[in-house]
Amino acid sequence: MFKTLFLICVSTGALAQQLMSSVVGDWIKEDIRLKDGSPILDKTINNLQLRYIFNTDGTVRAVYEGRSGDRSYKIKNDTLIIGGDTFYKIEQLSDIKLVLQQITADSSANALKIIFTPAHLYNIGYLPEKYRTRGGDTIYVLKPNYLEPFFMDAEMSASAYISDNFDFPEYRAADFYTRFIITSKGEVKGIEILRSTSERFNNKLIAAIKKTEGKWKPAIWEGKPVNVEVKMGFDIGWSEREAMKNSSADPDAAEADLAESNEFLSEGKYNLSVRNYNEAIRNFTWSLEKNPLNVDAYYGRASAYAIKKDTKRMCEDLLQLKNLQQARGTQLWEKFCTNSNGDKK
Repeated sequence: MFKTLFLICVSTGALAQQLMSSVVGDWIKEDIRLKDGSPILDKTINNLQLRYIFNTDGTVRAVYEGRSGDRSYKIKNDTLIIGGDTFYKIEQLSDIKLVLQQITADSSANALKIIFTPAHLYNIGYLPEKYRTRGGDTIYVLKPNYLEPFFMDAEMSASAYISDNFDFPEYRAADFYTRFIITSKGEVKGIEILRSTSERFNNKLIAAIKKTEGKWKPAIWEGKPVNVEVKMGFDIGWSEREAMKNSSADPDAAEADLAESNEFLSEGKYNLSVRNYNEAIRNFTWSLEKNPLNVDAYYGRASAYAIKKDTKRMCEDLLQLKNLQQARGTQLWEKFCTNSNGDKK
C-alpha cells in the first residue's frame, strides 16, 4: 500500500515537473469560451488582451489590458497557480496550444476556458513597421500582442497612470494625442504632443508622461530589446461633449457651443501672450466657429494679424466688429483701414 502511494506521489510530482517545463514561454490569448466550450457573446470579454510569459525561475509576467505585473507561479498536479489567488486547470498543453480552465471558488459562477497560442506562432506573417531616425536609431511601431513594451503596474495601464498624474481641471473637456519612445533600455524619450485642443496644458501632459519613467520594460523582437514608438490619445470628455453638441435632441447644445467658444478664446489669449501668433489665430478662429458673435475673439485675432503685419485680414476682423456695432472696433477700423476720405485703404 505504501509502495503504491509512493508511486502515485512520484507520478504526480513528475507530471507537475513536466508541465512546469512545458509551460515555459510566451503565450497569447487566442480564444476565450465558457467552461462547456460555448462561445461568449460579450465582445468586451472576447476582445480582452491577456498574455502570460512564463519564466524558468518560477515567475510569470501577466499582461492584461495594458497592465503588466510579475508574479510567482507553480503547478500542483494539473493545476496552475498564479500568485496564490488565480487557479487554472491545465486541460491541454503542447508545443502549439495551451488550454486553461478557470477554477472559481463559486461553483455557480461561469468559469472561462482560455485558449493560448505561443507568441512565435501568433506572430507568423507579422512584419513590424519600423523606421530610422536621423541619428541612425531604429524605431519600431507598437502593435498590441505582437510588439509592445510592458508597463509594469498591475493596477493601472499606462494611459490610466498618465491620466491620474495629469493636472487637468475636472470641469474642462479636451482631446490630446501624444507620441513617445520607449527605448531598448526602458527609458521614456522623444515626448511630443501631436494634437491638442488645449495647448496651455501640453507641458503638464508631457510631465505626466515623464512620470512613467522607471515603470517600463522594453519590447522584445527576435530575442532582443528594441526601441518602440508609442502613440496614445487622451480624450477627456471631448467626444462626449461633441456627441452632445451634435445631438438634435440636446437642448443644451447652444450653451455647450458658447462654453467651448470661450475655452478656445482663453487658449487664444494665452498663445497671444506667449507670442505664439499662428496658434493664437487658430484658437480665435475655432472660437468664432463655435460662436460667431464672440467679439473678444475678433479683437484677439485682429491683434495677432496686426503683429504679423497682415493688414488685410486685420481689417476684415475690424470690419466685423464695426458691423457688430462695437465702438472700439469701429474706431480702429476707421483709423487703420480707411483713408482720409473714409474709403477702404
